[in-house]
Amino acid sequence: MKCGKKIPINATFCPICGATQEATSATEKQNTSAPKMDNQPNRPERDNMWTALKLGVQQTFTWSQRISRPQYWWLYLDLVLISFILNIVLGYNVYNTPFQTGILHTILILIYSALSAWISVMQFTAGVRRLHDTNRSAHYLWLSLIPIVGPILIIVFLCQQPKEAGKRFDHSSGQSKPWVKKWWTWCILVLTTAVFAGLIGFSTYTMSLADYPTTTTTSTDDSYDDSDDEDTDSEDSDDDDTDSESSSDTDSITIDDDKINLADQQAYTTSFSDSSWAGSTFKIDKIAVYKTDGTYTNGEGSDKQEFNGIVKVHMNIHAGRDISAYPTQAKLSTNDGQQVDADFDSDDFDGEMNSGTNADGNLYFILPKLSSIKDLTSVRLKWDASYDTDDYDDDNDFKTFDATINLD
Repeated sequence: MKCGKKIPINATFCPICGATQEATSATEKQNTSAPKMDNQPNRPERDNMWTALKLGVQQTFTWSQRISRPQYWWLYLDLVLISFILNIVLGYNVYNTPFQTGILHTILILIYSALSAWISVMQFTAGVRRLHDTNRSAHYLWLSLIPIVGPILIIVFLCQQPKEAGKRFDHSSGQSKPWVKKWWTWCILVLTTAVFAGLIGFSTYTMSLADYPTTTTTSTDDSYDDSDDEDTDSEDSDDDDTDSESSSDTDSITIDDDKINLADQQAYTTSFSDSSWAGSTFKIDKIAVYKTDGTYTNGEGSDKQEFNGIVKVHMNIHAGRDISAYPTQAKLSTNDGQQVDADFDSDDFDGEMNSGTNADGNLYFILPKLSSIKDLTSVRLKWDASYDTDDYDDDNDFKTFDATINLD
């Protein structure tokens, strides 16, 4: 060992320099059996949910290695359960809280987005390593962009047996630092979190708009504008049942977010008023009839129907006591035999009303057939109202209003 002279193989020491043969053998064994660098991550003794999750967290940003099939699917189960719990704890509040700029809601969105981003990155890189284990490049993930077929192919690849040739993806990482100590990994997480937060914010904003729809009407001078009770009374006394002239075919009406072009329209001032019940007054002071420029559709699925006529009824309500009135659930029938319910896009002005309060709004009725505005000469409306009472002998607590109005 020291002098380099040959000695018998069974000698216990060198007769020249005195070095023991055992030390030499141990040294040679140490030199010849030095561990080889194996870039495949150390596989735990047992594959289970905990070991798979621990490995997945450690290799959140590891691309160039492999993961075994049991480890991958245990990790997949872990991430599904974590996502489920995350959606229960935070997701419901994030998506069902009305859009606002409050600091608490913003922090909630950021926390939810950060955790979702981390889970997504972990799932993505694990999928890459599983493909490596089957001797496939990460480019196979582009197949997921193909509708239906692509995701099915990816699942098939992820379920296949490992292949020995997959070792070609095991690139040495040396003494690389953990991903939590690398600046670029945090940049990716921050950018991914920002994307998730933006999508969530946009989603909650659009849902807030859907929860608070608005209905507006656009027309020329002959169409009417809503006014208060004093203006209505003045108009009724000055000129009852007066007609307005037809407008040009360039006019339109907007119901909810749908713009409907009009071929013709007629507005009427009416004087219907009913104060016979519960000290309350229901007035219908204006009615407009619209002939659409072409045929439009309303509703979806089996409720979808075509229409070419619209009737708009403006109603004022004064509550003489605590009442519940539901004109937005009214039924309208016409002199030509049509009967329709009030459209869902009618103004939301009815329901429970306290004593002494006033409310007004427009009711929209969609007519399937309207050849000409002149064909409509009268309409009949029926709606319900009620009030609470402890008097069992009070038979007046419920009333169905029935109003027939001539359009001439």
